Amino acid sequence: MIAYNTCSPPNFVSYCNDRLRSFLPVFLDIATAEIKSYDISDDDLAYYSNAIQYNLQGGKLIRGTLVVLTTRSLLGDGMTEHYWHEALVLGWCVELLQTAFLVADDIMDKSIMRRSNVCWYMVPTVGISNAVNDTMFLNTLVHRIIANQLKDSKHLVTVMNLFTEVSMITILGQHMDTYDAMDASVFDTPTGATSLYYRICKNKTAYYTFFLPMKLGMIISGIDQGNINYSKLESVSSLLGHLFQAQDDYLDCYSDPGCSGKEGTDIQTKKCTWLLATAIHVGDKSHLQTIKENIGKDNKDNVEVVKKIYNDLKLPHLFKVYTQDLKCNIQSQINDIGSKGRQLECAPLNAQN
Repeated sequence: MIAYNTCSPPNFVSYCNDRLRSFLPVFLDIATAEIKSYDISDDDLAYYSNAIQYNLQGGKLIRGTLVVLTTRSLLGDGMTEHYWHEALVLGWCVELLQTAFLVADDIMDKSIMRRSNVCWYMVPTVGISNAVNDTMFLNTLVHRIIANQLKDSKHLVTVMNLFTEVSMITILGQHMDTYDAMDASVFDTPTGATSLYYRICKNKTAYYTFFLPMKLGMIISGIDQGNINYSKLESVSSLLGHLFQAQDDYLDCYSDPGCSGKEGTDIQTKKCTWLLATAIHVGDKSHLQTIKENIGKDNKDNVEVVKKIYNDLKLPHLFKVYTQDLKCNIQSQINDIGSKGRQLECAPLNAQN
């Protein structure tokens, strides 16, 4: 086992990520055992086993790694195999929750590719009807695994409540992303677009991407629920959510699908992204009128018109400035958390790389 004090932060992140990846076969066995406990056929078992593996693999495991990384940072060499098991199980449970959200998100966004594979709902043997049901299956499986794996843990109720609370916040954030963005008046003023974008960052992204995994690590490590660092963690997580969402928005527009593993659809679906909110803020009336006439249309020519406006407004440069300022702000807040916070200072930022 690598001691924390002997490895640099990037190597430490890599080590925790490797431990998480190597635990996947064990986690799949746990999931399969749970499914087998119900009255289903061998064909159904094969279907659900494939649904888990198809959708669970291929990601960077940012969220799951943060669970392990936080726990290891706080416990140090006192992290026994018992703690490793809890952290690894919960790390994969967070990834499984993420999988449920992604399957649903792809249906809502009419996406084609996810993690270099065809989206689950577009697999010929699946279809939309089964995929919708599978989102509920994956979400429920998370809670069944937690209930069984942590049945003797004093943290069971706290962990279960945290998962359900964060799931609710994320679902409401998804509603803001898909429903509230349909209101054309939101994009009439910079204030309206920016306000909606900030709410999406906080609710749809920050809580389940950063707050959930890091708080899980704190709970496993035995940090008292009254500890002031929990409230500080929420503030830092919100900023990290803004950074992560801005990066995701930028990649949706500018990345090569061959590298990112998915086709961008934010312009076609009129998502309230960092790019759109910023364009409304810095553009003039002619820019905004052109954007309104072309955004939300599933046509390559319309998409290119919007991208040209983004480039004319120098959004790639503004993105670099915005994200650099955010990173400085995040680092400052993390440093205020204290010695344990400084042990974690590299974790969220390095885990994104």
